[in-house]
Amino acid sequence: MATTLWSELITPAELTGYARAALEDYEASKGTLAAFLPNREVPDIEARFIKGNKGLVEEASFRAFDAEPEEGSREPRSRVRIELPAIGQTLKVSEWAQLRARNATDDEIRNQVLRDAEQVVRAIADRIERLRGTVLVTGKATIDQENFAIEDDFGRSASHTVTAPQLWDDASVDRLSYLETLLDVYRDTNGEEPGALVMSQRVLRALATGDQFKTVFTGGGTRDATQEQVFNTLSSAGLPPVTIYDRKTRGGRVIPNNVLMLLPAAVSPTDWQGTDLGATFWGQTLTSMDDRYKLAPSEQPGIVVGLFRGDRPPMAGETIADAIAEPVLANADLSLVATVLAA
Repeated sequence: MATTLWSELITPAELTGYARAALEDYEASKGTLAAFLPNREVPDIEARFIKGNKGLVEEASFRAFDAEPEEGSREPRSRVRIELPAIGQTLKVSEWAQLRARNATDDEIRNQVLRDAEQVVRAIADRIERLRGTVLVTGKATIDQENFAIEDDFGRSASHTVTAPQLWDDASVDRLSYLETLLDVYRDTNGEEPGALVMSQRVLRALATGDQFKTVFTGGGTRDATQEQVFNTLSSAGLPPVTIYDRKTRGGRVIPNNVLMLLPAAVSPTDWQGTDLGATFWGQTLTSMDDRYKLAPSEQPGIVVGLFRGDRPPMAGETIADAIAEPVLANADLSLVATVLAA
């Protein structure tokens, strides 16, 4: 069906601006892993970054006076280029719906269009968020659909994707000792401390019900530790602050509720320069470069939304969101994931 932009009702530039603001609000309200893989807009269809081990470096050597300093070696790093996949969604405005709205004011119709824009933006946000979870949990960006499949492996060390030798379903298991072991692995690999311990509410409860965290009362009896007591104990052991993350989408849990993650400290969802872990790249679609969208070159990267209408019967309308995006790990070993409970 031939369609044209329905700019008389709302311009694509206005609708795109509204959609991007809605995306920020939605992620802020739901909680987002963009705090660890922040959003980065690029005028391209590729993510280009330096991949390396952001960890210990070669020591310098002492020298005698008047002697030249010894030459050091650069940290082994490589330039990576990843083609960003396209993502989008269409929400139809049927002939019947338009007929029902024929006596509505322009403001009422615009409000419906804005609600539709929010829906397609949330659909894209949820899918990108779930891919962020896949990347952090597995060290790979894996998409396996009937119509599209990729697997970008970011090369995380096997020692950073582990399962506890004794799962925390058993209250007698020493949780604190295992967390300290994970901390040692992270520190030995990277030469720095993690900044966040990310877990589900289920994992936190399992942590709190461990025997070593229980409060023993004089005269007998015990009580599980409170959340505050758990956090204080972890802090005293040198572990980073806990972030509780339990977001779900239609596709399921973003992060399985039986794992915990050691990650760098959270940053603003747009502060991609504030972390060495990686970023969520948002590329530039062909749609955004359409002259009818009237987007300045600096505004073209990122999600875009337009309202279209058929120019022949049944003249159905469509709200269409279009984007190119993928989260990536630039320094994959700055993440460590441990399965601590049965699925």
